[in-house]
Amino acid sequence: MKNILCFGDSNTWGYCAESGERFAYEKRWTSLLQKDLGDSYNIIVEGLNGRTTVTEDPFSPCRNGAAALPYALVSHKPLDLVVLMLGTNDTKNFFCNTAFSIGLGIRRLIEMIQASDSGVNGKAPRILLMSPAPVVPGDPTNAGFDIREFSEMGGFNPVKISQELSAEYKRRAKEYGCEFLDAAEHGTVSGVDGVHLSEDAHIKLAAAVAAKIREAGF
Repeated sequence: MKNILCFGDSNTWGYCAESGERFAYEKRWTSLLQKDLGDSYNIIVEGLNGRTTVTEDPFSPCRNGAAALPYALVSHKPLDLVVLMLGTNDTKNFFCNTAFSIGLGIRRLIEMIQASDSGVNGKAPRILLMSPAPVVPGDPTNAGFDIREFSEMGGFNPVKISQELSAEYKRRAKEYGCEFLDAAEHGTVSGVDGVHLSEDAHIKLAAAVAAKIREAGF
């Protein structure tokens, strides 16, 4: 059996913009991925709302991906593959990030995985790096949280920065020999809050990830 760790934020956890709750198990892209790949694969979900790449959130504790990743790697070893999709929360205006600095955060996570012994036979697991679907302006009257953190403020525009992540992540994937997938090519976020994947996007993303896993020979 192949063990695949999906490490991400609320879009890996399965947050539904329309309800403000979690999508039913069978509607999440990780669950659909499990169904598509079948019993010879074990999909392990490590998604957390608000998780960043490497940044401590002063308003929400325990969101630093770099702090959580080592525990996940050790807890779920041996791993054949880590599917890594983070960066959306790093675009929040109060973090004052750029696509480049977020890419540096992803680089650190990649290096942590590749330096670990959490793969098969004490080696490092392989990595599928995914750039998240860009955020869009949401509806402040219907969103389940204060979406102003994803609005342009102080010279930082989360919408624009999130649009630049694909090219930045693709460069990092090539630099470190990772597989790469652009989630934006397989679905969009809901217009309700402008941040979370729509139900249709979960379906399309699951199919794309499954195809990528087979194509890469995992």
